[in-house]
Amino acid sequence: MEISLRKFKEKFYNDLIEIHWRHWTTLGVASHVKPERKWAIDLEPLIVSTLTIGLQDKRLLSASTEWLIKNGEWMNLSRLKRIVKVFSERLPGLKEPPFFPEILELFVDSYNKNARYKIRLGKFDSYGYGEDVINEYKSFFNTFKLRNITAEPKLQYSSLIQLLLRNILGVDARTEILIYLFTNESGNSNSIAKEVFYNQKNVYTILERWSRAQIVTKISELKIPRYSINRKQKLLQAFGLREIPKYINWTKTFLFLDRLAKALLIPPWSDDEYLLSSLFRDLFSKSQSIGKSLNINIPEPAHYLGKQYFSPFALGVLSMLNKLTGDG
Repeated sequence: MEISLRKFKEKFYNDLIEIHWRHWTTLGVASHVKPERKWAIDLEPLIVSTLTIGLQDKRLLSASTEWLIKNGEWMNLSRLKRIVKVFSERLPGLKEPPFFPEILELFVDSYNKNARYKIRLGKFDSYGYGEDVINEYKSFFNTFKLRNITAEPKLQYSSLIQLLLRNILGVDARTEILIYLFTNESGNSNSIAKEVFYNQKNVYTILERWSRAQIVTKISELKIPRYSINRKQKLLQAFGLREIPKYINWTKTFLFLDRLAKALLIPPWSDDEYLLSSLFRDLFSKSQSIGKSLNINIPEPAHYLGKQYFSPFALGVLSMLNKLTGDG
């Protein structure tokens, strides 16, 4: 089966933007989009990804900015900075990273003009490029106005497990560690820290405290101890949760998708199936990991010559998006 570059672009952007709308709608943004009920929503990568693709749908960018201004207490700023750093890394073969840190600084300035409580994130390193894109964001945030189209999130939805737990435990690493242990059989402090984007020492300290409190079992036979949660179902019930939503690493997923989105926007990649096929080969290992978590097999590049890899990979990506929009 083949797909043209034009059709791939159209379908890719429509689905990518819909995923963001579904998540923000669940969080309390007024829209006509169906809210997300299946996948656990992760606020920090959603913020960074929305700022990354925001110029493709300024209504989405405006609505999410307003929600954050009114609900900023849910944000974990240290985790946000860690994720921004990952999104600001340039992929070999692409001349620009998916995200420019200056955009976050513009968002923070706009946030602090409108929000009741101010936030500080400090300065980020400038990469010296992306001036045109940054200026577009500057123009957007300079003219931003509140439109009163957001409400407080309804925490009874299982897809908002992160916010529910933050409401109980506080906005810190304990929430993401607990979600990890709810959705995995076990993990060590290194694997958990990498998955949830927190400092490893902090994660280790929390796990050790929970072990002493018998919230988790410490499996010490291995060189690096692993931890598994005790009485999972009772703990879920104590938090008022009937079920665990489906989990995917949204930071890695959005980063992969936003890198593709960047390539589809900037020449010469945006109009060249051969160059995109080359980029797809560079992204294969990332796509394979995400595809595995979605039960989608991404074709291996070794089986295709030159631009013959474009359609198989593009169709695999669309299958991912189909799963993530709830249609797959």
